[in-house]
Amino acid sequence: MRLFVSCVPFDDGRSGISVYIRHVIRELAAQGHDLTLLVESGMSHHFNGFKTIEMPSFTRRAVFSMLYHAFVVPFMISRDKYDACLITAANRRSFLFYPVPTMSVVHDLSQYHVENKYDAFRTFYIKKVLPWLIRGSKFVAAVSHATATDLERYWHVPHEKIHVAYNGLSLPETHRSGWLAAHPRLRSGHYVFYVSRLEHPGKNHVRLIQAYEGLPEELRHDFPLVLAGADWPGSEAIHAAAEASPAKDDIVFCGFVDSADMKEAYENAACYVFPSLFEGFGLSLIEAMHYGVPCGCSNTSSLGEIGGDTSVQFDPTSVDEIRRALTTLLTDENERARLHAEGPKRAAQFNWQNHARILSDALMHNS
Repeated sequence: MRLFVSCVPFDDGRSGISVYIRHVIRELAAQGHDLTLLVESGMSHHFNGFKTIEMPSFTRRAVFSMLYHAFVVPFMISRDKYDACLITAANRRSFLFYPVPTMSVVHDLSQYHVENKYDAFRTFYIKKVLPWLIRGSKFVAAVSHATATDLERYWHVPHEKIHVAYNGLSLPETHRSGWLAAHPRLRSGHYVFYVSRLEHPGKNHVRLIQAYEGLPEELRHDFPLVLAGADWPGSEAIHAAAEASPAKDDIVFCGFVDSADMKEAYENAACYVFPSLFEGFGLSLIEAMHYGVPCGCSNTSSLGEIGGDTSVQFDPTSVDEIRRALTTLLTDENERARLHAEGPKRAAQFNWQNHARILSDALMHNS
């Protein structure tokens, strides 16, 4: 199948969307499909070995990217060149019309669950413009049942158009040592780990910090809280909360962690915690489970669905519940042993081959 794939936006390879795009195009190529990738200006180097079409440099600004993607890109997709189209981040970009059968992948509709997540313009675009555009797509993929439910409820996408395709387990291709040694405050098996861009309020770092500071002082000293991720809008509030916290000496900001360092970072953690207010999927949760790290996560959105009984779950709006979950993860040896044993089994249920097959099968049977 000759497949046109929109890989916009890619976030310069530093987000869950970019991880998703890398895996999906790799699996589709492995299936034997002929891929042509639409990428942002200057991003072709992330897609070596693939045919790429770069958007113009002026589309580096988000508003121009949205407009170009909606109004110009559809004219590039003629039936004599392509059999079908895949939009990999349709909750951020879509088309005004669809020249070929198109699968639009929606990762989450968090804007309906997290107050003030975006500015007024982007909120209008996501809540008023995108729903209308998406409903024109022949197929819509949701990466969880939670997202599928939201698509029907908020965007009024017909149930029969929606295909649920869980994301797969994402593991780095290369590993290196030295990450732990580069952080002298940390000891193997003695830190609480959270990987997420530092975005407030959606990723819920502030409540996590408040919950962590409620732990006994000796427990905090033994298990520092490690917040891994690059600064995003709202990160000032997270840094301010940490600086004002009585536990500030036990809170470690380690910045963006390269994929080659992730295995070491996960395997040496005492536990992994994912307190986000809302996630369409949450890739890092199954990554941590794969490495046998005892996990705690929010009981809302897809996290409760994906974590299942292989995680300690909590209400992400309750500081007390997060604190109790942390206490369990750090001190309950029976529960820690259970999660360590069951986590890898749970993570193995998610794979990219199945995800890509669901997308391609729908397009091949209807192109």
